[in-house]
Amino acid sequence: MTTKEHSTQAKHPEFLRDQRAFFDELITREWHTYHNPDWDLSRQYEVTQLFRHVCPATILDVGCGCGYHDLLMATRPETRQVYAIDYSAKSIETAEREYPHAKVRRQVADINALGADIPQVDLVVSFQVIEHTTDPARFLEQCAKQARSGGHVAIFTPNRLRLANRLRRMLGRPARLSDPQHFLEFTLEELSALGRDLGLQPMASFGYGMDLPLIGARLPMAWRLALGRRWPASADGLCVIFRTAGQANPQG
Repeated sequence: MTTKEHSTQAKHPEFLRDQRAFFDELITREWHTYHNPDWDLSRQYEVTQLFRHVCPATILDVGCGCGYHDLLMATRPETRQVYAIDYSAKSIETAEREYPHAKVRRQVADINALGADIPQVDLVVSFQVIEHTTDPARFLEQCAKQARSGGHVAIFTPNRLRLANRLRRMLGRPARLSDPQHFLEFTLEELSALGRDLGLQPMASFGYGMDLPLIGARLPMAWRLALGRRWPASADGLCVIFRTAGQANPQG
């Protein structure tokens, strides 16, 4: 087993503008880290909460990683087709091997250069990707272009003002990024404003997850998820769901 000191993250303590090779290595060399009951519960929670607000027949998952979210969304009865892209070839290879589903179609692709074979969809969703991009406004704009008129774009990302960073600010210390491969992290208000600037309408948002200093890691994940839901401004993660301009198309 790879030790923390020799992990892929430890090998790359500085931000990489192109992270394809990083994720290719991470998902192959450290696949064991993807098997985590707490992480599974968190991802299940993300999808459950998302589908409380939207009911899409067609979905595009941008930056699908290992593909677990795709599987969860594909098993929803209202889902007809999930398109999933990632610019890490090894991530797509692993997702196809570990989490295949008849309703999921995956390919190696970049949201900035999609082919015509991926149509506009009811929902474009991205789980923990925007914080890795050096131009988050362009990323969100490209996601919105893949949503149908009146469709939705949902962005999941770490909360810059999660409880740990709020405590750091109280002590006069700067906020910390939760990962050195993050370029920029947002608050709910900042992410909502980014969408409004692009003509998107925030129609729902929520926070989830909260690690408490010293005891957070010992709390059951279900409790941590509930704490973040109760106090979204200080949650570890956040989601903003945007509606695109135009009338929603009938789904089915």
